[in-house]
Amino acid sequence: MSDNTRQEATIDTTDLLSSVSKKQSIKNRLQKYFLLISLSIIFLMSAFSLYYFYNTTMKESTTMIRNKLLLADLFLQEKKNDTTEFAKNLAANRSIQLGLELESGIKVSEYLESLEQSGGVFRVMVFDAYGQHLTDASGTSFSSERSLIMKALQGSAMTEPCLIDNSGVKTPAFVATVPVYNGDDVIGCVMTEFVFMENPDFFGDLARNLECELAVYSDSATIVSTGELSIDDKLYKKVAYMGKTYEDISLTSSGLNEYKAILDSDSTPAAVIRVYLSSYQYQKVFITAFIVYVILATLFTVLVISLVLRISASILNPIEQLLQDVNIVRNGDLSHEVILHVQDEIGRLGTSFNELRSQLNDKITTIQDMNSSLERTISERTATINTLNDKMKHYLSPQLYASIAGGERDASVDKHYRKKLTVFFSDVVNFTATSESLEAEDLSSLLNSYLDSMATIAQKYGGTIDKYVGDAVMVFFGDPVFTSDKDHAVRAVKMAMEMQTRLISFREEWRAKGVTNPFHVRVGINTGYCTIGNFGSETKMDYTIIGNNVNMAARFEAAAEPDTILMSPETYMLVRDEIECVEAGEFSLKGVTGTIKAYNPVRIKKSKTVVEFAKVTPRGELIFPEKAVDLKLLSKEEKKTLLMSIKDAFHDIAEVKAPKPVAKKPVRQLDGDEGKAKKVPQKGNPQKTN
Repeated sequence: MSDNTRQEATIDTTDLLSSVSKKQSIKNRLQKYFLLISLSIIFLMSAFSLYYFYNTTMKESTTMIRNKLLLADLFLQEKKNDTTEFAKNLAANRSIQLGLELESGIKVSEYLESLEQSGGVFRVMVFDAYGQHLTDASGTSFSSERSLIMKALQGSAMTEPCLIDNSGVKTPAFVATVPVYNGDDVIGCVMTEFVFMENPDFFGDLARNLECELAVYSDSATIVSTGELSIDDKLYKKVAYMGKTYEDISLTSSGLNEYKAILDSDSTPAAVIRVYLSSYQYQKVFITAFIVYVILATLFTVLVISLVLRISASILNPIEQLLQDVNIVRNGDLSHEVILHVQDEIGRLGTSFNELRSQLNDKITTIQDMNSSLERTISERTATINTLNDKMKHYLSPQLYASIAGGERDASVDKHYRKKLTVFFSDVVNFTATSESLEAEDLSSLLNSYLDSMATIAQKYGGTIDKYVGDAVMVFFGDPVFTSDKDHAVRAVKMAMEMQTRLISFREEWRAKGVTNPFHVRVGINTGYCTIGNFGSETKMDYTIIGNNVNMAARFEAAAEPDTILMSPETYMLVRDEIECVEAGEFSLKGVTGTIKAYNPVRIKKSKTVVEFAKVTPRGELIFPEKAVDLKLLSKEEKKTLLMSIKDAFHDIAEVKAPKPVAKKPVRQLDGDEGKAKKVPQKGNPQKTN
């Protein structure tokens, strides 16, 4: 690294440190964290205090309104008892007894009028032994509580809250009935009523004593109210038929409310009493407390900020001074001395930095020399490694090279595994005759161009090239990259078909260059489980596949006709949905008991490529690939092309003298150690489309 480059790097680093120190310095972060923690504590304490105060206020207000309702209930119970005692006193009064004995309503009325003039708060009615109403104090007609009257005439004193009929309006009241005796005989009864609607003063005094507002409702109608207190029908029914106290406690506008139903002995609601207390005083107290909390929190915040700034300054100012001195040294001034006027850990850090600076100054020159030497060595070694890698790539398949370079494959002969693969074998027919007719240089050029073209097609379809054995090529699909068994088989067959198509144009090119025996290739394809891994020794090994299914692919290749592809039933079952195939016949292969059916691929289904079925070259050669065609599968364009190619070929052939026919051998017998096959004749047409 040159001095200029090192100086530029130092300046860039210094600028970066300066930028970082402004945005994310320890001082800023420490102050921020201190403030955040302190303010969080203040906020949480304030929130907790307000929450606690609010809950305490709610509990106190709830307890207070409950106690007020309890006191109101006690006062009503006392008034109920007063109603009973008043009825008992009247029943024991001699004037009432005498009036009932004489059955004189006038005498009873005179006595009751005197009671009314004395300011009585109860209604009084007297009934004879037959339950007939004699008279009353006000002269008003009432609908008597017949059940209570009948019980009193039977000798039972009763007091119940009831809804009485007051001039056609149902109103709640405490009704007490007491029997009147003459000796042991019941000669009548006295019924006293404390009518809520007629005694507003009682409820007013009760509200003043309880220091709240009070209301009594009957059928959602307000009977007595010390304020503007109403109730809706839904709430009334909820309270009246709930059978227990209902609370509506709020420190907002709705205030503190307690509701309780007044029930008779049959649990039938006669009325609902409501105790109401305004929440204004609680709101005032809570708002005052909130303001106090805000003021205290503000004061505490100001105090905390001032303390944080002072504490952080005492800690961080020496650090900032040290950082400035370090930046000066980093810029290249190794003579600059760090001076800190503190005796704590930061001061010792400055002293240690001065010692480090002096040692660093002595070693920089040595390090620079070592770096220069190391850079030259690394550059030379890197160039050598890259050259070796480029050469190594040509000896391995791209997939295997990528797998080894990526660490997915180990160079060990101990690791082997089973995997389902699709294996491809190809071999040049009568390669010996072709090699004898060419010079070594021409043969090498011809073979290399052939193998290079086949390798390019194999790489296009993702096949792993296992090896070249002279003119033979072995490719397999399914390792190192696995997709699916069907995808591997389809890509292998498509690759073989493209290779055969490419060879047709190759042969035309070679003939144009004077090659009299161009290559004709046969292909065998098989799918099955193989053993894959490194085979050989620790000093020399090959990454390849072995197994019976590999041999089967080679035997199918040996059994294939020139310029054809022969594939196994296993491969056919995987590709038949995408590739149109025909039966090639049944073959007797070495190592296989009986015969085995094989197939030839014809074309890719749904392919838009139009094939020239018949063609005559300018040199007079007829190109007519042996392909079975199902006429029902042809499109209109393909049918047209087929007819035109046959027509053109017909005219070209008609102008050439037909050669003498050569007898065709009915059966091709292939034997030997290379896995040659014997084709077994079949009845019928072997070119039936599947």
